[in-house]
Amino acid sequence: MPGRFGATAASAETSRVDPDAVVRGVADLLDRVDEVRRAASDHDAHDGPVDLTPLSAQAELLEQAHDVLTTALEQLDRV
Repeated sequence: MPGRFGATAASAETSRVDPDAVVRGVADLLDRVDEVRRAASDHDAHDGPVDLTPLSAQAELLEQAHDVLTTALEQLDRV
């Protein structure tokens, strides 16, 4: 039966996306964002000019987390 075969193929495709791996990957990146924030907050604002490097690092990590989520959604969309 074609419908039944399609459901099996969709299940096989969906199994390629490991939700736990996605959650772990995003959680790791968000932990790193927090580490950058904590390190930046240790820097006293009176120690000199504001350093935007931590903000740039946080933006890059958040972009990576977005990419992980986008890739997972794209893989699910192919079903």
